Amino acid sequence: MVPAAPVVLAQGLPIAQVRIDSPLPQLDRVFDYTTPQQLDDLVQPGVRVRVRFAGRLVTGFVVGRVSESSAGKSLRPIERVLSGERVLTPQIAELVAAVAEHYAGTFSDVVRSAVPPRHARAESLQFELSTLTVKATAQDATRWGRYTNGAALLRRLQSGKSANTRGVWSAAPAHPWYQDIAALVRAALEPPFGSAIVVLPDAHDVDLLTRELAELRDITAVLTADQGPERRYREFLRTLRGSARLVIGTRAAVFAPVSDLRLIVVWDDQDDSLWEPHAPYWNARDVAALRSATQGCALLVGAPARSVETQLWCEQGWAKSLAATREVISATAPVVRALEQDDLERDVAAATARLPHMAWLAAKTGLESGPVLVQVPRRGYLPTLSCQNCRTPARCACGGLLGQGIDQSIPACTWCGVPATNWQCKVCGETKLRAVAIGVERTAEEFGRAFASTKIIWSQSAAMRRTVGAAPALVIATPGAEPVADGGYVAVIILDARGQLQRPQLQATVEAARRWFGAALLARPRAPLVITADTTEPVVQALIRWDAPGFAQRELADRVGAGLLPSTRMAVLSGAPTDLSDALSMLTVDHRVLGPTDGSCIVVVRRELGPVLSEQLRAISAARATKSAGKPVNVVLDPREPVAKASPPIARA
Repeated sequence: MVPAAPVVLAQGLPIAQVRIDSPLPQLDRVFDYTTPQQLDDLVQPGVRVRVRFAGRLVTGFVVGRVSESSAGKSLRPIERVLSGERVLTPQIAELVAAVAEHYAGTFSDVVRSAVPPRHARAESLQFELSTLTVKATAQDATRWGRYTNGAALLRRLQSGKSANTRGVWSAAPAHPWYQDIAALVRAALEPPFGSAIVVLPDAHDVDLLTRELAELRDITAVLTADQGPERRYREFLRTLRGSARLVIGTRAAVFAPVSDLRLIVVWDDQDDSLWEPHAPYWNARDVAALRSATQGCALLVGAPARSVETQLWCEQGWAKSLAATREVISATAPVVRALEQDDLERDVAAATARLPHMAWLAAKTGLESGPVLVQVPRRGYLPTLSCQNCRTPARCACGGLLGQGIDQSIPACTWCGVPATNWQCKVCGETKLRAVAIGVERTAEEFGRAFASTKIIWSQSAAMRRTVGAAPALVIATPGAEPVADGGYVAVIILDARGQLQRPQLQATVEAARRWFGAALLARPRAPLVITADTTEPVVQALIRWDAPGFAQRELADRVGAGLLPSTRMAVLSGAPTDLSDALSMLTVDHRVLGPTDGSCIVVVRRELGPVLSEQLRAISAARATKSAGKPVNVVLDPREPVAKASPPIARA
């Protein structure tokens, strides 16, 4: 057998530092490889390469070149360079590492969101550099003059000295949020040239903003999850090569590799779609905050209402609050009418609790001049059923809940779809069912009977309408699926509001505020808004006063007193009981444990100890992964909803 010829190494910096593509926590580090002379010019920080690891070829990113290795053994050479494109810039590599550390994840898991898969045909394209000059208008200044601290924010962006400028923005009523963002973007892109990123919940929001900024299309890249591989990679390369200075996109756009970044905007930071559903479960708001801190760019996080996390930023002085002035609120905020005791007594007597009299009256009056929005919290027809006698939730043999669609005569399982032809309650033996929740389709049917001559439009996630005209119509929609009406809605009705506040979830009231303020933003100035909730509820009071910051401040104070997020850092650990006990025994940071219950527990630490908790959880995951016994423990840091039930602490270090 002829021995292989020795590899001639590159001169100067022969060692390439590579991050391999592997989700295994014990492999979440830099590995050294030699650089062959023939690949010297191609092996640069940021390129994709193929290397041999544990006897097989794997993909990785070069993150550095050095003259010597500390490995202390013979190193394998890089097999080949997949592309000479430096797709992982040093700034994004630093951000990916910071996100992995913050969420106790791995570099490999995060970088998959930051760098899309390669597409050779898109890589061969050439992109022109635009010299388009952007200029903010007088109307842009007027828009932000409606907010406290708004004019100062605009001036700082226009001056080009906006480093470490951070704002938390609660949208003003009757003013489209995308027009406010467009005004801010124009100010940020004024010469000297810089770049901006806008992160939005979904593709519809992206379309709204791109149409508003149509004059900037030559320098705008759009990054959304529903793009095909070629188009997404093409838009990514436009950003990387400097052809696009404005990036508008969904969740992963927060990692866009723009140069000279001056502004990041995140809209509706509490929307579920801004949470990454795969490990390490990061969310766009906190990634944007990390990027603002490490790269020194301005940050604006806006929402219809306000999250408690961003309210904490304001109270700590890390960000400034931007809210509509009292004059703007007095002139444009909707006129809110909530349920009072007289309303409840009248509706019970009339047996019309589903459609209260004041809601019917608001719809009847509004339909004389334009469209009326009715927000319903659930999609479908009858999404949840229960036993008519004992009210036990009705379930299929597979464990799924029973529901009924608009085209179904027999209820069926919402999981497996099998019709419940012979259902019988296991508690009391009853065979009849009743509706627990009523969806948007059934609501549209009921309003159709009440307003027989009126056009009924319904919108939900499976069948979403984006816009409606100014003609009279009843628009029944779920939260987030409300169409934008031409000129705004003449009235807004929010049904089943009390039930939303009674959900056994940490985010119930905050999510209700987000949904209700979001619907109210679509109304015309001083339009009536009817909400079927008690007027004494704090979130309803905040809606009446249009005081989202005040509600967030109150909610945050309650959480601080209870030791809940975001005043603390929490990690939800899930796994077998023995594996959980093993992982908890390795924690040395000062902590308390809630649970374990149902295969999970919650680890709580003081907020300042969050980085230590993350570091230790990463080390524990790596240490446990090298053991032959036991199974992995899943870790979710700062979850949107903790899944383990609160119980007395069982351990404390």
